[in-house]
Amino acid sequence: MAIRELDKIPTKALMARITAELEGLIVTDADGRYIYVNHRWSSLTGYTLDQVKGRYVRDIVRNSRVDEVLKSQKFVSGDAVLLNICTNEEVPVYCSYTPLFHDGEIEGCFVYMIPKSEHTSMTIPPNVVTLMEALNQQLLMVQSHSTAVNPLDHIIGTSPEILKMKHEIVCAARSSSTVYIEGETGSGKELVAHAIHELSPRQNHRLVKVNCAAIPLELLESEFFGYVDGAFTGARRSGQVGKFEIANGGSLFLDEISQMPLTLQPKLLRVLQEREIERIGSSTIIPIDTRIISATNVPLEQLVQKCKFRSDLYYRLNVIRIRIPPLRERREDIPMLIDHLIKKLNFQLNLQIPGITPEAVKRLMEYDWPGNVRELQNVLERAMNLAWFEMLEWKYFSDYFNHPMYPISESPAVPAILPESSTLRRRTGAAERDILIQTLQECQGNKALAARKLGISRTILYRKLHIYDLI
Repeated sequence: MAIRELDKIPTKALMARITAELEGLIVTDADGRYIYVNHRWSSLTGYTLDQVKGRYVRDIVRNSRVDEVLKSQKFVSGDAVLLNICTNEEVPVYCSYTPLFHDGEIEGCFVYMIPKSEHTSMTIPPNVVTLMEALNQQLLMVQSHSTAVNPLDHIIGTSPEILKMKHEIVCAARSSSTVYIEGETGSGKELVAHAIHELSPRQNHRLVKVNCAAIPLELLESEFFGYVDGAFTGARRSGQVGKFEIANGGSLFLDEISQMPLTLQPKLLRVLQEREIERIGSSTIIPIDTRIISATNVPLEQLVQKCKFRSDLYYRLNVIRIRIPPLRERREDIPMLIDHLIKKLNFQLNLQIPGITPEAVKRLMEYDWPGNVRELQNVLERAMNLAWFEMLEWKYFSDYFNHPMYPISESPAVPAILPESSTLRRRTGAAERDILIQTLQECQGNKALAARKLGISRTILYRKLHIYDLI
């Protein structure tokens, strides 16, 4: 049966046919957690889907290669492992691991296994491959449709600041003008970029993400523009396609644009002006139609004044400006965010936390949250691990806030911090982040050395790096 004919079969029926063809089958998310197992796998192990859903595969199968495949993004076939079943016995099986992708990003892993005694060939039968290809096409269409319906639902909050920002996102999605997103660390800049892309006419093309702070300076140009065979020592024989080409017809999200070196800024400006690129080592002009969405947690105006960012590039990027309000400016959204994050973490951590007490919510609303939503999620995750299956009470949070780095009032009646203090804290946080980046660069990424140089413990250093989205 051809794929075109299979497209007419409902998704559930396709999945049923695939699982009927395979012996043992599991599907994981991008973090290596179970999201699906078939009945044959359950019969083999004794575990039901409800028992393992949300748990890490390595917790059930200690020598599974799922994590390795998710990291390398490469197919692995015929791997012999010992499958740990619920009776604590180990059953020898052969596994094949297939990484799953969507929009060029790793989305999960498909694992097919058979008992070792029945091993003949670990190649998935052609009819199953055809079924899987058809299923993948249907799932992508369903996902594309569902995310396009209401991508703003992923942005949690009903405060006036958030409603204003959602309106600005809808307006920005109408055109192909460049968008400049400004927001503090952990405020959700990538979420806003996704919403803009998914609401735009470019939604059926790719959104390619580049973290300008995470790529070594010497590799940035080749990452952006690509290169041809022999362009430089160590270049691949086949050359490499750059991010602008990959995102052609879609959107390119440049996160941490403030970290882009001055030497590369004129080339980015030329792309924005001419809408064309040249691969390194080539003189061939390649026209592109790529929308640029940039983001930073450091206002670019400040960098322009310090001559660390080109003013002409800044004006090109700052056509449509969207500011993400920090959490302290929309405290009324915190209860809704807490409820959303508890449900999300319950699934990810395989917990059943029933909720949170009103006192704990009230106390959490008094904190300034310099790390914004990301810090709130980390604090909730920590408390949920302490509470295990109990209601989240303030006692599970208090130790975190007793640290001098995280001052919070011991009296629930103390009013919220004044805007002047928020401004000071914001500037202090930006200065601290710059110091951390500079120190890590001086120490060539050696965190133990950086901690000693800063006069703090490695635990505090890691906490600060996490807050400022540097790891």
